[in-house]
Amino acid sequence: MAGITMSLGNKIVAMLVLCTVLGGCVSTEELYAEYDAADCKLIANTDANGAVSLHEQHTDTHFPWEPAVYFEFDSSDLSAADIARLDKSMQVLKAFPSLILGLQGFTDKRGGAEYNLALAQQRVQSVKQYLQSQGMAETRIVLQPIGKVLPQISTDDNAARAVNRRVELMLLDNAGRPLALQYAMK
Repeated sequence: MAGITMSLGNKIVAMLVLCTVLGGCVSTEELYAEYDAADCKLIANTDANGAVSLHEQHTDTHFPWEPAVYFEFDSSDLSAADIARLDKSMQVLKAFPSLILGLQGFTDKRGGAEYNLALAQQRVQSVKQYLQSQGMAETRIVLQPIGKVLPQISTDDNAARAVNRRVELMLLDNAGRPLALQYAMK
């Protein structure tokens, strides 16, 4: 966009359109920064099967991203499939060391609130320990055990319970704010 004169409003719109916020590039504090767009690094894409991948804007390197891992009833043990999901997401976390990861732990509706909050804590701890064993610094992980409130699916059948027993992986900028993914148009 060099050589093009734009009003401040058009610059903001252009940054919002061109810029992916995974690098914190459209933060409140930096919205008007002249070189904000240069910090943009990742764009999210969804394939025909619904799998999300992130690709680096400047090199077109693709990284898989898994937004959650799931648990069996009354368990905080990671399955082999969920370890594989975490390994995929570690590629992004290793490539972008300024990103922080929020781990939000959930349970299904069965059991008391206190018990489920403790189970959610065990689940986020389990994910944290695994990520640390793979080289992620403890300072880059924020734990948020939530328990049985805020179910992903509000019905109470077996399928809903299985989805609700999860830890969500939320990318955060270096100030701890959730990043909003912008999806590339095909």
